[in-house]
Amino acid sequence: MAIIDNYNAQGPGDAAGKRFDAPKPFYDAWQSKEGIPIHQSFHVDDLAKVELDMWRRFGVPAAFVNLADPFICTAMVLEIPPHGATLAVRHMFETWIFVVGGTGQTLIRQDGVKDQVIDWQTRSLFGPPLNATYRHSNTGDLPARILMVTNAPLTLNLYHNERFVFENPFVFKDRYGGEDDYFDPHHEVMAQRYIRTNMVKDVCDFYLHEWKERGPGARTVFLSMSHHTIGAHVSEFEVGTYKLAHRHGPSAHVIILQGEGYSLLWKEGEDMTRVDWRENSIFSPPDMWYHQHFNTGGETARYLALKSKGAPEHPCRIGAPGPNSDPDFAKNHQIESEDEDPAIYHMFAEELKRKGLAIAQPRPNYKPR
Repeated sequence: MAIIDNYNAQGPGDAAGKRFDAPKPFYDAWQSKEGIPIHQSFHVDDLAKVELDMWRRFGVPAAFVNLADPFICTAMVLEIPPHGATLAVRHMFETWIFVVGGTGQTLIRQDGVKDQVIDWQTRSLFGPPLNATYRHSNTGDLPARILMVTNAPLTLNLYHNERFVFENPFVFKDRYGGEDDYFDPHHEVMAQRYIRTNMVKDVCDFYLHEWKERGPGARTVFLSMSHHTIGAHVSEFEVGTYKLAHRHGPSAHVIILQGEGYSLLWKEGEDMTRVDWRENSIFSPPDMWYHQHFNTGGETARYLALKSKGAPEHPCRIGAPGPNSDPDFAKNHQIESEDEDPAIYHMFAEELKRKGLAIAQPRPNYKPR
């Protein structure tokens, strides 16, 4: 039996030479017909300035932001006018909600339980429970802008049915049962860097735990929220320092909460790409590309990463508490300081010198090359 490994190969007996073109993925076709801008980019300098257009599905201006590897998770930006509101929606994909700017409320509605209202502000983070109906309202005098990072591509490509995803009546009672304190902004420490919470009022003012293995002055927490399987973590590092290079799977959306600096990203064995960032920048390291973050500003740098890798309690979450944990994963996919290219440290020191800042990162004791 012959194996055809080219979608455009001519089939047996096809005298006319017809060609078969692989169909566009269902999510891509759905995205195209939604009628709002689709921004394909390696990096967005400022989420507050992303160009939007009216999205009939939500009733407000919006846009898609497709960064690296948008086949599992991708991003959407919504803007709610002053004292306006979105339409009510529900869907069979998970979403994280990060407030880029503004103040407002989100009504959560699910059959069989009483309605709940979430109050939010700039840099709030929460996740509507899966397939619960929700509606955002702007309570301020200025536009409110929201970032959604979702696993909609994975979901729509799996089911190939828009109605099933957006009009499904199934209630996930095991994820949300209308608990009175479900969206209270408290948190539970599960194990050192692993936190359970369903609402973070301000991600810039949230508990972090030391993670010196990632670099001097580094602090991080991994978040479990609304029983999502897609994960999140918050990290920060001090002035004049940088984090060790590491890599992981696709679709990690890195949102800068505070500070300025740059990141180096590279596929093993290939040249590096540099991304400069500041507050409200977003970028996504491609699948298994190394990346390394450098603080060149005058304050602690903090970022939020929303990603396809499972939440801390999810059994597929590598390196977290659970039966399928692999504690060596992070170590095996991290470049220790003594193994990094000495040019990285030199470039960082020169960058700080140009800004009149002192380097606080100890010079690595490099191994002989």
